[in-house]
Amino acid sequence: MKRFLRNNFLILILMNLGNVFAYLFQMVIGRVLSPDDFGAFNALNSLAIVISAPMAVLPLVFSRYTVQLSADGLGQVKTLLIDSFRILSLLAVGIFALGLIALPLLKDYLHLQESTPIIIMLTQLLLSLFVPVLLGTLQGLQRFVFFGIGSSGTAFLRLIGAILFVYVLGWGVNGGLLASVFATFGAMLICIMGLKDIWQQERQLLPVGLYREMGKYALPVLIFTSMMMVLGNLDIVLVRHYCSREEAGLYATAAILGRIALFLPGVLLVVLFPEAAKAKDENNEDQRILWLSIAMTALLGGGFALICYLWPVELTVLLFGTKYQAAAPLLQTISLAMALLAVANVIFVYSLAHHKFIFLFPLVGGVITMLSLVFVYHDSAMTIANILLGAIMGILVITLGLKTVKIL
Repeated sequence: MKRFLRNNFLILILMNLGNVFAYLFQMVIGRVLSPDDFGAFNALNSLAIVISAPMAVLPLVFSRYTVQLSADGLGQVKTLLIDSFRILSLLAVGIFALGLIALPLLKDYLHLQESTPIIIMLTQLLLSLFVPVLLGTLQGLQRFVFFGIGSSGTAFLRLIGAILFVYVLGWGVNGGLLASVFATFGAMLICIMGLKDIWQQERQLLPVGLYREMGKYALPVLIFTSMMMVLGNLDIVLVRHYCSREEAGLYATAAILGRIALFLPGVLLVVLFPEAAKAKDENNEDQRILWLSIAMTALLGGGFALICYLWPVELTVLLFGTKYQAAAPLLQTISLAMALLAVANVIFVYSLAHHKFIFLFPLVGGVITMLSLVFVYHDSAMTIANILLGAIMGILVITLGLKTVKIL
């Protein structure tokens, strides 16, 4: 238990340090680039995120099966890594070729004058395909120092790259994108260093049917990550569509702050998942790490939500200025919703580690209910925020009920 707490503290510091570097990166880019260039830069970044969205399942899948394979030595882990890199290399070549074919369309759609930014973005995208596999392997082996440095190091190196390429050399959008390439390559090297003993192992044959089993496991993980992305992001799009631009701006401000209640304790799941997977493989039914993780998540997420509830105006004005103080009531609601989602997310991740997928029913049902209600009731941003809160409360209550009666 002491090791579990120590690892949680380490990850909490390293991962949230990365969040600070990511925020500073945006500040550097935003202050140097013109609004038009800043918009183009973030549009290209968003496009890369959308294209690579299916890769979000890889860390959990590789973490889960690294735990399983490492019980019999590291030779099978090496085989899994090498085979995966070969497959991803072919995928990378295909994506790059399609990107080059679509180059004229992308330039026109994004209103870009040059092709270079798109080519740099594609390069960064290709490198980023390999990082989730490396991070998932480090997580499964519980090498949290290298995992944390690899994760937060990406943000730190990107900040350094932005200062060098954008601020000092003045390379504009291309410099900002090159900073991401530089950071992704650096993160790969850090992760590879963390796995250096793996490369020295003799390759061993993988269990028969492993890839089929991984594919079956990836499907519920994909559903889970997709639903979490909807709950954590789509409300901003819905408000933008249904409400006035002024309300949408206020809602976006409140959402950016409120999401901290979800992301701040969310890093603890990095430690929980491999610990729970290992306990499952060892037939250890002790659930102390689950309830301890729930308690720490409630403390961190709930603590931030409480601050938002007690001082919403002060917090909003401090970080965004007086023109956004009308977002205060929205911040109270959204931060509470995100804190509750953070608690539910602990149970979701623990269940994934144990190959129990019943939680997907209340999760998917809650998302469908939220979208249906917003389709009918969308007279204000606060209405949508309340629907989001209600849906998440329902998801959490049903999930806790399933856990209580030991269905999960």
